[in-house]
Amino acid sequence: MSGGLVRIQDLFQDRLLTGAAGIDGHLAAGGPFMKVYDHAYVARLMEILGEDYPALHTLLGDDGFAEATEAYVRAHPSTFRSARWFGGALADWLGRTAPWSDVPVLTDMAAFEWALGLAFDAPDAEALGMDALAAVPPEAWPVLTFEFHPSLNTRVLGHDVAPFQQAVAKEEDPEAAPEAFDAPVTVAAWRDDAETMVRFRELAADEAACLGCLVNGGDFQAMCEAAAELGDGDEAAVRAASLLAHWVQAGWIIGLDAPGISWG
Repeated sequence: MSGGLVRIQDLFQDRLLTGAAGIDGHLAAGGPFMKVYDHAYVARLMEILGEDYPALHTLLGDDGFAEATEAYVRAHPSTFRSARWFGGALADWLGRTAPWSDVPVLTDMAAFEWALGLAFDAPDAEALGMDALAAVPPEAWPVLTFEFHPSLNTRVLGHDVAPFQQAVAKEEDPEAAPEAFDAPVTVAAWRDDAETMVRFRELAADEAACLGCLVNGGDFQAMCEAAAELGDGDEAAVRAASLLAHWVQAGWIIGLDAPGISWG
């Protein structure tokens, strides 16, 4: 491919992504039909956002969603080979960009919908059974670390957006707008491979803290300490073990490791 053609392609891309006018001098009569490409590029990305965020679309309405997504597209030139990931920053952008930042439920809805999408698209992985925990030798437990299913992800939300989102997903009219929680709530989303469906649920404060500890590389001892800080210190190990059992049954855990200790 000639260097001249590559240059023209780069200028064309810059025009679509940033609106730069560098290509105009290379076009006959200044390229009067370039606006067709400008519109098509923005319209296609807005369409993709509509597919990723149907509940947010419903919450905002057609005109409001079009205004928000067009502003996002123009503020966020795509850097991804796959448009699947283009909307990943939408929740954060809504939370810091007026006038949408004045309506925090929009950020929560976008964050929740993106979490469900991530869970759906995540790679497959074989979950461990309870027998894997039973086989761990006593000396390994304090330093035991955990690998979680790639579909598992969490979001901290200020509004109960799930009922609204679920109604939209079922093509039903939501009964009411999402209500604010009394305090922020951590919601986990994951794919249930046995049922081939995405699930989600709210986590208790100590469960969210324990899960966050392990996801960030902490071991079982650190998990127990996290449980003790938010609950009965004398029962922390029992609570931690109970949570692990629940997570295994949900298919969240796919690997165990203890530095310097092996079993099998």
